[in-house]
Amino acid sequence: MNLSRSESFRRIPSISLRRWIIIIVGFIVFVGVSFVLYIRSADSVHRQEEKHAIRIAEQQAAFAEVKDATVHIWEEKMWIVRGLDAEGVEWMLWERQDELVKLKVSDNFSERQMLDKFVQEHSGKEPIQLIPGWFQDQPVWEVRYWNEVGERHQAIDFYSFKDGTKLKTYELAIQ
Repeated sequence: MNLSRSESFRRIPSISLRRWIIIIVGFIVFVGVSFVLYIRSADSVHRQEEKHAIRIAEQQAAFAEVKDATVHIWEEKMWIVRGLDAEGVEWMLWERQDELVKLKVSDNFSERQMLDKFVQEHSGKEPIQLIPGWFQDQPVWEVRYWNEVGERHQAIDFYSFKDGTKLKTYELAIQ
């Protein structure tokens, strides 16, 4: 059987430009949502631990407001929570495995004092990172910085949280 002339010239149905755009936009949205869900699931354990640390600070250390919570891992893993009590006094709480250590920020070496001391001791160098931590069974400030001009080696200094005394320096090797 021969096809009629009109049947032989029929085009195979194709997808219009509008449908291609809808498919591409749908695919991009799918990839974006998948990426966000992947990141959220990869970070979920950390966020749960952070919420738990904040809950401990509010319930057991009587924090009325939490400013921030950071995890510190050196000798042991612990959460350090900074916040205010009902009177507006700023405190820091180190949540160790077996104890809570709560110190009033104003009675100790502040972050600003630590930064000023570091800059003075290291002839104007700026730290890469200044975070509270735990070292040699005491609260500390951990300062990471470039220890040479070419920025090839980093070092970490530990300073006492109570009085700013330098405890130890670690030189980090080139990788």
